[in-house]
Amino acid sequence: MAKKKNNSKIPLPIVIIICAVLLYASYTSISTLALAIFGDSVMGIVDSYSNRRDDTRAEENRSRTVSKGYSFIAKGKVYRGYVTYLSDEAWPSLDKGETRQERIRYLSFFPYINKPAMLSDFDRLGELGIIYHIFTPIGCLILFLLVTRTGRKGKRKKKGGSKAVAKASTQRQAQIKEKRSNGDMYCQNCGNKLLKEAAFCSNCGVKTPSSADNTCKACGIKLPEDSKFCIGCGKPINLKIAVTMEPMHEDSPVSPQKSSNMVGFSDRYNSPELLAVAQEKRKSSIGCMWIMFILPLIGFPIAGLLMDDFPLGEAIIIGVGTALILLFVNLLALGSSKKPIWEGVVVNKYSNERYQQRDSNETYTEYTVVIKTDAGKKKTIVERRGGGQMYDYLSVGDRVRYHPRFGTYEKYDKSKDRIIYCNVCTRVNPIQNDRCSWCKNLLFK
Repeated sequence: MAKKKNNSKIPLPIVIIICAVLLYASYTSISTLALAIFGDSVMGIVDSYSNRRDDTRAEENRSRTVSKGYSFIAKGKVYRGYVTYLSDEAWPSLDKGETRQERIRYLSFFPYINKPAMLSDFDRLGELGIIYHIFTPIGCLILFLLVTRTGRKGKRKKKGGSKAVAKASTQRQAQIKEKRSNGDMYCQNCGNKLLKEAAFCSNCGVKTPSSADNTCKACGIKLPEDSKFCIGCGKPINLKIAVTMEPMHEDSPVSPQKSSNMVGFSDRYNSPELLAVAQEKRKSSIGCMWIMFILPLIGFPIAGLLMDDFPLGEAIIIGVGTALILLFVNLLALGSSKKPIWEGVVVNKYSNERYQQRDSNETYTEYTVVIKTDAGKKKTIVERRGGGQMYDYLSVGDRVRYHPRFGTYEKYDKSKDRIIYCNVCTRVNPIQNDRCSWCKNLLFK
């Protein structure tokens, strides 16, 4: 019997219904808060009223659902409204043609948003009602993101399945390249270690680079015709004699000036290992963004409820404003991490003494490095309290590359350096290190 496939995707009609309910709940709470803070009051006329007891065991004026229709005049125009809510009130039903007066709150710039004052006044809502209307939009937003994400899960799997083999192959090739050393040769197809002077791989049968025509026997690089010296390692060309490279061990100290691989930008930024690190870093940034967005929305209203000299309306406005500013700043930072890599040349560097007055007078040094990009734009690295790390590391004339995924810089020529900065954690490492001593990630070498 075939095993039933587990499909966790939510049907589209259900997603639409859930999203509609969440949007309506958010609108109700947001409009109530807006009316309480910005709304104007006017006397309106209640022309329809009915209620029913939901719990027959409750007292006469308890546990009732109230329906109320009303009208009011704003800016010389008549507006109508209708509300249904739970309440303990039990007004007598209105006879035909009978009316009552009640205070109505509305938004002066959009009177179509209106409610009876008893449903949109902070004094009538109480502390629990205010907290409920503050948390409802936040909870609806979280549920909305979860529902839409679950609804897209099946589509992502289907779309990604057709590329799974190609992606795995690309990652495998990158891992094979990462594992190569200067002393051993590996098959470019399957990663199998090759025997010296082997013409074909013993595992997959693919022709080796060293056996190909016009290739260096020492490093395997393809050579131009009639070459007498290798353009990759500089060794003399003799197609009849196999020359092997001298192995370089990590334990043996190597002078940075003699490291040929210290000139040029590293391709490790695109390795699967560092791509995974960048993805985790992005997820952490998104989590911090939502925390910084939610905290002001919760903290300021609570402070307004607990502090007598901090009006609740003012607290809500400040909390919402602060949350939106923090959200905007974080979205800009996340957006910049997706921008393309750019390169440039250091054209200037300088330092200035700055004066800042706090509880006590304070003087500090501001270090600035000016970079002109290949596109002709001007970029600056400003360090205020970090001791000028990039200021000391970079010199005028150095070519650099900026990696937006990590927000760090890489120097093109590292051959004369004895230190290298980790592009993940920005810590200093000896140039001989292949991995960072602090975060254990690959260094851009």
